[in-house]
Amino acid sequence: IVKDPETRKFMKENMDSARHLIDNLKRREETMCKVADFILGFHKNEMANGVEEIKSLTIKDISTALNMHPSTITRTVSNKYIEVNDKVVPLKSLLSHGIKKENGEVTSKITIKKKIGAIVGAENKAKPLSDKAVQETLAGEGIVIQRRTVAKYRESLRILPTHLRKKK
Repeated sequence: IVKDPETRKFMKENMDSARHLIDNLKRREETMCKVADFILGFHKNEMANGVEEIKSLTIKDISTALNMHPSTITRTVSNKYIEVNDKVVPLKSLLSHGIKKENGEVTSKITIKKKIGAIVGAENKAKPLSDKAVQETLAGEGIVIQRRTVAKYRESLRILPTHLRKKK
């Protein structure tokens, strides 16, 4: 036991600071586990099919369900990774806004981008499909989006425009 009052005060302050740090780390871990459990529980069925087949889930959905502020959820999923089906993926990649199909079902943007990639991948290279043609193909599947949205998603997938994809 330390008898010097200044040393005792110094030790008490540092012990309080250490307890505070440990409590904050525990709280951070609990938040991380709650958010990850919610996301994985929400996508449980899709995980069997692969990460590309996810449903629409937003930060707002999670914050409402877990009764947390959206900024807390944003900080929690930022720069965090999780192993799913032997792949390490960003936790944020499991979130996606959705687009309502004609039948009322919501499809995630990730799924739509995957469909655009498949449509362009299967096209005739001598006569590549225009963004308008891709839009019409998606409309045939009940996914109604604008031509400009198709172009934006195509660019995000690093797929060249029609005139640059044409092969003789």
